[in-house]
Amino acid sequence: MPSFFSYQVIIYVACFVVVWLGAGLVVSSISELAKSWRLPSFIISFFLLGILTSLPEITISTISIFNDDPAIMAGNLLGGVIVMFLGVIPLLGVIGNGVRMPTKFDQKQLILTLIVVVAPAFLTSDQRINKWEAIFLIILYLSLFIFFSFKQSFWERVGSNLANKKRWNVRILVKTVMGVLALILASNQIVNSTIYFANVAGISPFFISLIVVALGTNIPEISIIFRSVLSKKKDIALADYLGSASANTLLLGIFTLLYGKTIQLPNHFFQRFSFLAVGLVSFYFFARSKNTLSRGESLVLLMLYLGFIGFELVFLANT
Repeated sequence: MPSFFSYQVIIYVACFVVVWLGAGLVVSSISELAKSWRLPSFIISFFLLGILTSLPEITISTISIFNDDPAIMAGNLLGGVIVMFLGVIPLLGVIGNGVRMPTKFDQKQLILTLIVVVAPAFLTSDQRINKWEAIFLIILYLSLFIFFSFKQSFWERVGSNLANKKRWNVRILVKTVMGVLALILASNQIVNSTIYFANVAGISPFFISLIVVALGTNIPEISIIFRSVLSKKKDIALADYLGSASANTLLLGIFTLLYGKTIQLPNHFFQRFSFLAVGLVSFYFFARSKNTLSRGESLVLLMLYLGFIGFELVFLANT
């Protein structure tokens, strides 16, 4: 008969499946609504899908803060950025034989996006994050949103559609509510199981969140890889990934403020996120060369991700 630990593993995996299904419901329904409103496709992918595919991170962060365990929130959000740039985006490049940058994404926009993404790594290099740093992260993301949205005439279209009740759809609302409920229930169990596994293994919940939970909550983004390759819309997928990574900066700021206290982080934090700095610099130069991330360049970034995993395992073995 399977042990209690085995049951916990099965439940853990099942919860990530529920997260994937719930996020899929929300993303598909809201994307359908946004398209019916004829919002700019780039804004939909970068900001709307970027936020929606971060719903697992949002629910897990909410529950971890409520349970007074902010390390799970911080590890999940910060680890998610590494997973995105060194794992998910390169995987898209490998499977899709390279990926071009979105046509509406110029050099200034890319630099500003990467600054927003890397900001949490530098602010937390002293192994803590306080409310003033959290406010700075929120302002940084909002500046990015304002910069992009005004270029795309976003607010005018949203305002006109909000005033048109015929644009609203009950079916979409029901799908969204079902998806959100699935995310909340599954994420609550993921947080509880993470704490359980951390206690059994005698390690920090932060570590599990950094590696396992961060990978699991990016399942919606990973699923988009296959959909985008099949539909040959890899630029939309890349915009979503860049938006999702940027959204983690916003969420870290918001949930740090909600926690109300300075969050302490484990040792060797700066060394961990030196991988992110190297990865982002490499991503920038790769992306700007012929405006394309090639399959070979994607493999280099994947090797960096494997190096990050190896570093974490060595660090864990020596603690």
